[in-house]
Amino acid sequence: MGRLNQLIDQLETLHQQDIKNSAQVYGITAILSSRLQEILTNLNPSEQLLSSGKITQEEIIAKYGNYNNAYNAYKQAYGIKCKKGWTSFLAAIQGLTPPITLEQRVEKLEATVKELVQVLLENK
Repeated sequence: MGRLNQLIDQLETLHQQDIKNSAQVYGITAILSSRLQEILTNLNPSEQLLSSGKITQEEIIAKYGNYNNAYNAYKQAYGIKCKKGWTSFLAAIQGLTPPITLEQRVEKLEATVKELVQVLLENK
């Protein structure tokens, strides 16, 4: 009977430790989640959609320099094909986020991971 009571006590101790660990994981997850939301909210305007409404020719030129550069970037990223000209091109890219290079994606991901690791280490 003594051995059974000892096992029950150990189980209760492990259960309490499990509850504490779960609470810590939940707390850290909540912090990481809120920090990630801040990161996503505070993206540079150039990383967000070009505009909240329709993308304009002026915005495209400001970002890519000219029609050909913009068309090639969207074609490479999304495989779009359209008639030559701004009207067809703008219609084809509506609703698409501006393409970024693989290097830019990796850099963004690395920066986000570094920030989240820092938050994790601060709340350890």
